Amino acid sequence: MSRFLEAVQELHSVPISDYDDRVEDICRALDEETMEVGSWPAAFFPEVLNLMKDQKFLAVRTSWHLLFFVRNNWKRLTSSEAAAFKDVLIAGFDKFGDSMGPFLASELLGRFYPDKGTLTAFKKLSKTARPPARELVPRGFETLARKTQDEELRRLAIHELESLLKDDSEEIRSEAAASLKKVSRNE
Repeated sequence: MSRFLEAVQELHSVPISDYDDRVEDICRALDEETMEVGSWPAAFFPEVLNLMKDQKFLAVRTSWHLLFFVRNNWKRLTSSEAAAFKDVLIAGFDKFGDSMGPFLASELLGRFYPDKGTLTAFKKLSKTARPPARELVPRGFETLARKTQDEELRRLAIHELESLLKDDSEEIRSEAAASLKKVSRNE
């Protein structure tokens, strides 16, 4: 069995006392293996998707390292893998055990999926995501506004940020204001 599939099996394993640290080590080793080999086996990424659907795994404080690994190896994803990954990013957005998970998820969604479907997903997450993940939705709108080539989509993302300035949460209002400043600097 390849090191890739062994790593995913280990990540699926029952957490042990040093599991948080082990997740980071495994993802770092996967990154090194990917650079060395230049690819991964066809059965690997479907297993990554399954892992990203595992709420027990996502709840681990360091699970976000898997998102970092995928971001670093984005060019290796097929279009169908990228489409499936979008769905698991949205579904798992507020299930990470550390706020770095939704931070990276918002960046990945805005950067690699600058489309109306992502705008709709962020609108829904801005209302339904649990804190602290919900506080990172403005970053998603910001990244979407900065990365899209579609001026109408950019306008809509900025409009959503402006509407978050009226949110009940002080954290959301603060994040929205900071994101609006960053978007306006890029104009």
